[in-house]
Amino acid sequence: MDLIRHLRFFLAVAEERHFGRAAASLGMTQPPLSQGLGRLEQRLGVRLFDRDARGVRITPAGRSLLPRAEELVGSADAFLTDAAAWSVEPVLRVGLAADLEHLVGVLVATRAGLECEVRPVVAGSAELVDEVKGGALDVAVVRHPGVADGVVVGPVHTLATSVAAQQETDLRTTALPVVVPPRRWHPAAHDQLVDSLRRIGHSGRVLEVADTLARQALVAVGHAVGVRPGCGDGEGSAPPLRFRVVQPVPADRQPGLDHERAAAGLEQALAAIGLSA
Repeated sequence: MDLIRHLRFFLAVAEERHFGRAAASLGMTQPPLSQGLGRLEQRLGVRLFDRDARGVRITPAGRSLLPRAEELVGSADAFLTDAAAWSVEPVLRVGLAADLEHLVGVLVATRAGLECEVRPVVAGSAELVDEVKGGALDVAVVRHPGVADGVVVGPVHTLATSVAAQQETDLRTTALPVVVPPRRWHPAAHDQLVDSLRRIGHSGRVLEVADTLARQALVAVGHAVGVRPGCGDGEGSAPPLRFRVVQPVPADRQPGLDHERAAAGLEQALAAIGLSA
C-alpha cells in the first residue's frame, strides 16, 4: 500500500473530523477516502476513528499515532521538495484508451498543452484509471461510462464514428461481427456499445481483440467490421463512442507538473477533432 498517501487520508480526517470535508480538502470523493482509511486501519491493526451517528471521533490509538503520521508526511513532502531542486524537467505521462485508434497520435502530438517530454501509454480504460489513481500517469483519456472513483474527471465527450470495413457496409444489415477491444478493458462502455449495435439492427455480435493492428487486419481481410472514431458525422449507422479526461487527485500529482493545464490541453484537442461535451 502507499503508506504516505493513506497517512494523508488519516491526517485530513483527523483535522476535519468529517469524511466529506476531508475528502473535499484532498480533492477526491468520500468513498475512496473511506476505503483507503479502512485499508490503513487494517494494515496497522488498530482503529483510528470511531464512526457513529454523532460523527467521527479519533480513538486513543489514533491520537497517539497522529504526531508520528504528521512527522512522516512532513518528511515526505520535504523530501519531494528537495528532490525537485535536483530534478530535470518533468515528463508528462499520458494514458490513451486503445479505442481511440488513429486519434492516439493526434492527441500525443498536442503534447497536452505543455512544452515538455511526453510519454504515452496506450491501454484499456480500466487499467488507465488505476494508473492515474496510483500516480503512475499524470492524465488520461478513457472510455465512458466506467468506474472513476479516486480520480478527477472531466466532462464527457461524444465522438461520432464511421464503419471501418473492407467495402461499404451498413451495420444494420451486415452479418459480420464488430471487432472491438476486450470487454475487461471497460465493461460498462463495452456493454453500452453492444446495446447500441442491437438498437440499430445489428446482431450485437462482437469479436474481442486486444491488439490494434490485429483488429485492423481482421477488417482489411473482410472477417469483421470496426467502429472508427472521429470520422463520422453522427448521422450514420455506427454508434458514437464517449470519452473523458481523468487526472489524479491533488495529493497524488507529480510535483512540478501543471496537471490542470495538461488536462485542459487534451480537452481542447478532443474538441478540435470533433468531440463535443
